[in-house]
Amino acid sequence: MLRFTFVCMWVAFTSAAFAQGGTGIRGKVTDAKTGEPLMVVPVTVILGADAFVETNLEGQYELALPPGTYDVRYWADQYEGVDAKAVKVADGFVTLDIALKPVEGSFTEEVVVIGTVDSKSESGLLLKRKLANTVQDSIGSEQISRSPDSNAGDAVKRVASATVVGRNVYLRGLGGRYAATTVNGVALPSTDPDGHQAPLDLFPNALLSTLTVQKTFSAEMNGAFAGGVLGIETNSYPATFQAQVKLSLGANTQSTFRSRRTYEGGSQDFLGVDDGTRQLPDSIPEDRPLTTRDPQAEQVSESFSNVWTSRTSQGLPNGSLNVSVGDTHQWDGGQAFGYLASVTFSRSDAATNADVQTFRIDDQDLMPKDLYSSEFGATHTNWGALLNAGYQLDPLNDVSLLALVSRSTEDSAQLLQGFSDTDDANFDATRLKFAQRFLSFNQLRGTHRFGADNAFALRWQGNVSVTQAEEPDTRDMLYLEDNGVRRFRQAANSGERFFSTLSDTSGGGSLSLRFPLGRVEMNVGASAQLSRRHFDARRFAFLFVGEDPALLGLSAEEMLSEENIGPSFLAEERTFLTDRYEGTQSLYAGFLSAELPLAERLRAIAGARLEVFSQRLESGSPFAQGQAPASTDRATLNPMPSLNLVYGVTEKANLRAGYSFTVARPQFREIAPFLYYDAIRRRSVSGNPDLVSSRIHNADLRWEWFPTESEVFSMGGFFKRFIEPIEQVVVSSIQGDVGYRNAEAATALGLELEGRVSLGRVSEVLAPLRLGANLSLIHSRVNLGSSQQISTSESRPLQGQSPYVANVNLGYLRESSGTEVTVLYNVFGRRISEVGFNRLPDTYEQSFHRVDVTLSQRLSEQLRLKLTGTNLLNQSSVFQQLGTDVFRYRPGLTATAQVEWSPL
Repeated sequence: MLRFTFVCMWVAFTSAAFAQGGTGIRGKVTDAKTGEPLMVVPVTVILGADAFVETNLEGQYELALPPGTYDVRYWADQYEGVDAKAVKVADGFVTLDIALKPVEGSFTEEVVVIGTVDSKSESGLLLKRKLANTVQDSIGSEQISRSPDSNAGDAVKRVASATVVGRNVYLRGLGGRYAATTVNGVALPSTDPDGHQAPLDLFPNALLSTLTVQKTFSAEMNGAFAGGVLGIETNSYPATFQAQVKLSLGANTQSTFRSRRTYEGGSQDFLGVDDGTRQLPDSIPEDRPLTTRDPQAEQVSESFSNVWTSRTSQGLPNGSLNVSVGDTHQWDGGQAFGYLASVTFSRSDAATNADVQTFRIDDQDLMPKDLYSSEFGATHTNWGALLNAGYQLDPLNDVSLLALVSRSTEDSAQLLQGFSDTDDANFDATRLKFAQRFLSFNQLRGTHRFGADNAFALRWQGNVSVTQAEEPDTRDMLYLEDNGVRRFRQAANSGERFFSTLSDTSGGGSLSLRFPLGRVEMNVGASAQLSRRHFDARRFAFLFVGEDPALLGLSAEEMLSEENIGPSFLAEERTFLTDRYEGTQSLYAGFLSAELPLAERLRAIAGARLEVFSQRLESGSPFAQGQAPASTDRATLNPMPSLNLVYGVTEKANLRAGYSFTVARPQFREIAPFLYYDAIRRRSVSGNPDLVSSRIHNADLRWEWFPTESEVFSMGGFFKRFIEPIEQVVVSSIQGDVGYRNAEAATALGLELEGRVSLGRVSEVLAPLRLGANLSLIHSRVNLGSSQQISTSESRPLQGQSPYVANVNLGYLRESSGTEVTVLYNVFGRRISEVGFNRLPDTYEQSFHRVDVTLSQRLSEQLRLKLTGTNLLNQSSVFQQLGTDVFRYRPGLTATAQVEWSPL
């Protein structure tokens, strides 16, 4: 994003210069076929003077020349050069606009310009990738606009070796602690109390500039690196005034105008806002746990809303709205101010009807255990706002401010119906849940150039982020059929209400100085990042205290009506000790790297990073009974070396190699010496204070060829060796309770292939067609050794890792009519979703083939229509154990129409 900021400032400076007086030649260079401006085009005076200039981002140029007659040459890679003869300059500036014709079917020698690039465009990203010191892959807003993807989680799966499991990204088959996410270079905490990653659906595509997957480590990066780092770059301000409105409407075959599960909520649920209906009642004591003997027990029990049962309603169409405006203002002296403001809102209904089956092992054979159906309905809403502003004091100094806010809500109802082998009865269970997540990210940063030839570059940034997650009043209710009579089952997760809040505040900064030292380019810097997390939850269960068991056969609302509260039912506190904890974390780092030429075409980037990391966690809810608080305090010192080699095989091809030794650290709850309850998976999780950080050897090799500015072919491989990797293992055969252990070792080996090409190479008739594809083949193996516990397999692939991932896209572009069509295909190989235990085999999510299509049509200069279809194969998602289905559902086909209006 810093490079893009420099682009905007460069445009501002050159544009400001155009307003000054004098004599010479000025104009604009464009593509004769498309009319688009051409940036960084050399404009050279070949007769009459010795002058040279390059066009800016808008294709504009200006040559200051004294009165006279001149010959001027305009030339760009893959365009026919133009010589303007005998151009006479007298008073003022002569305007000379030039349109260059593309060279069809031939390729001239590439001119590499070291400078800023348009990081949103495909060609700009490829140039950035070619010049980078590390192995990386990117996707920009230009490519994202050609897909039906609605947020960062949807878009990142188009990158080689990236898959999305739930809300989390897996890079090279590695997820969780092994795949970090950053925003403008700063790591964000997760909104999941037990999770590792910031959920990607908090970032609507309207706020994104680029998604970059950094696949090799360098000393400037955070040392918690294994699978890679997903870098999210937010949109920056445009060089000229822009205003845009996007409105979309869509439908899904499984949810829109179809029956789905829902429940009676609040008056503002449509906007994803709880109006207070679900808040913790004021009558609940705040100084002690609630018991049935409490004098206020009846009053408190009556203060909860008496809504327990789901109902059905028709799903509404999906919709979204995005409004953005931005501009850059310039003044004499090189000063400029740019801004971009964007607001987005989206809402969608979802319905998932699934068949679920569980098994037990009997003489090495799978035997049916539970068989039931699941009806799940949810409404997702997302609010987002971005403000990006920058001020250029002069061409060498600039400062920018970013403020990003995102709020996401899932309002859901679920009904399970079937047979339970554990209870030997038919059952129906209901869960009502309203979960909301919030992210606020603020960053101030600056760049300053000074010294001889402005060779010193000082970069700094400071950041503050706040993430919050709230789950107000999640309700669980379970009924069993007893002798043909449906009765309330008083047990864990039945007649219970759960309230939780999570907040994580993080702040820090970094400083780096880049400078030449002879032939070596040095980079030295330091950073600090501090965070504090607070989690608080309370749980309440309604207990039967009466004498008439017939009440247990009533519906939930009748059973827990006001007249039955008190004499027959009372609420009691069921809060766990670990339902309140306070955690602090600090990371201090320093780094030094050097880029040095080893030969004419070979350069090395060697570096070292030193990190001091500390964690402290204290747990203990005053509302839990019969337990003692627990605490954990630990610190580590980690040195991390790195070496990247880049060999320019030709002007258009690179051979890259990299090695690094990095770290993966345990999270707060993984080291806490107590049990906590995972409400999502219905199992207990135990922390382990004896966990140690994993160390990872990373090795990469890649060959890449850039035949043109928009084409690439690459082939690469990677190898990773994990020392004492942290694994989640099953420790109880009853409920599948899990804990964390350091396994002995693990390895991951992969091959990555990618190609993007214009089919005009085959025939001129096919010139409007572009083809892109990438394929990743990954093999991993974890050896649990002594930490196997009761896990079925001592050696297995990494959980969530797909053995192969492939993407194919075919695009058609007709500039004259403004028509663009893109067909996209994505597939991943089967992967372990749940690790087997007590002789039960691992559960595998089966391969899923997805085909999407996008049609974009320009209706006028201000109006564009975009039609998309996703999951056109309408394939089901299937999870299996030993080839037998345990979970199956159909996500459905989605069609969306979007209108994009740019009034100016």
